[in-house]
Amino acid sequence: RAAMAGAGIHYPVMLKAVGGGGGRGMRPVARDEALDEAFAACQRECAAVGLLGGVFVEELLPAARHIEVQLLGDGAEVVHLYERDCSVQRRRQKQVETSPARNLPSSLRERLFSDALAIGSAVGYRSAGTVEFLVAAGPASAPAPRYVFLEANPRIQVEHTVSEEATGVDLVRATLQIAAGETLRGLGLAQESIRVVAPAIQARVAMTAPGGRLASFAEPGGAGVRCDGALYAGYSPPSQYDPLLVKIIARGAAGGHEGAEVPASSWEVVRRRLLRACSELHLGGTLQTNLAD
Repeated sequence: RAAMAGAGIHYPVMLKAVGGGGGRGMRPVARDEALDEAFAACQRECAAVGLLGGVFVEELLPAARHIEVQLLGDGAEVVHLYERDCSVQRRRQKQVETSPARNLPSSLRERLFSDALAIGSAVGYRSAGTVEFLVAAGPASAPAPRYVFLEANPRIQVEHTVSEEATGVDLVRATLQIAAGETLRGLGLAQESIRVVAPAIQARVAMTAPGGRLASFAEPGGAGVRCDGALYAGYSPPSQYDPLLVKIIARGAAGGHEGAEVPASSWEVVRRRLLRACSELHLGGTLQTNLAD
């Protein structure tokens, strides 16, 4: 309450445990009488899995878009690999990601790039990383949509794969090469050489309840489909870790767009390709997943 008063933050707010993440240790609070229980719940949830239980508070932006910028730095220079829209979530866990973000005003996109690059440059960032923002709900045509900084992740992220498909850059390989002493320009990754080569959408297939066993598994394939996972028949996912099982990424045809502006017809091709791939994924056994969603 003191922190809220000092920062001029009013309800509704979001409480977050310091050691949380991936939807864990987070509670929205709409009124003061619910604050104490939400605070304790954040701490309990993290303590149950051995994470730090300190709690901080943020303004809650209802129906905001979750937009993040992929960075890559070599310690002297930082570039962006465009943005991802991670707004489709279940229990505050990302479920579907697109790159680039659809219906994002170009002026806002450039401001997000500028702020993300400024953060990376300020610390001489060296690796792959992500700067995440929340864009307040409002008409897409608004001249200057409000957005706020959410967090910076100094690591490769689960959703890096959709950026790889959209830009054609192998982020894991580039990260290892930079760690071995390579520079961005030495890798051919100057900012002017990075572009969106095709629109891409990623779906995370995850457990919706703990327990269960995978009796059989077959992944989808075909042109423009990528499946990332390490599943096998007989696998029983441990309940203390993230419920993610496999990622399915669909990529559209290269070209046919200008920069990050992708026509609706191209997105429709990617959407249909992703739906087909999800329908072809076979997970036999007793695991409960979000595929039906």
